[in-house]
Amino acid sequence: ASAAAVPVQAAPAPAAGAAKEYKIGDAGPGGGLVFFDKFSSSDGWRYLEAAPARVEQRLVWGAYGVSVGGTQTGIGTGKRNTERVTAKLRERDEMGTAAQFCADLEYGGFSDWYLPGREELDLMYRNLKAKGLGGFSDRWYWSSSEYNDIYAWPQKFSNGEQNHYYGTKSDALSVRPIRAF
Repeated sequence: ASAAAVPVQAAPAPAAGAAKEYKIGDAGPGGGLVFFDKFSSSDGWRYLEAAPARVEQRLVWGAYGVSVGGTQTGIGTGKRNTERVTAKLRERDEMGTAAQFCADLEYGGFSDWYLPGREELDLMYRNLKAKGLGGFSDRWYWSSSEYNDIYAWPQKFSNGEQNHYYGTKSDALSVRPIRAF
């Protein structure tokens, strides 16, 4: 007597529209590097991606002597900060600043880039620069987090130091846009 053939069941296909999983350091959809994963999607995003080194600029923060007000420092605050800063700069007819550059950037098929908040910038330093990824310099980089009417929060990428006294808004520091997805 022969054994009955046992049907082989194929593994289930991924659900339609299933999101690709990314790891820190992976190439992101916008052509940069993923530097943060919050492990679930909320508020329309799960990952943060830093633009590649080739788009980096050295620019002033802007709004020197004027308080933008309302910027925050936490993870997930950079986009709103960038909107606040660019609105204030438009009121002042001020051009060529860090936040404006990020907000206007069209790269990798995306136009949703922004200047990272203070903690987002720190994640970029810890998860990319400190691991030799992303082509960052050892210079100071701008965040979108304001300290007061004279200073904003930068971070030194040679050692991770954050110190607003090195962030006079009229200083031209390095700028690396990010995006959430």
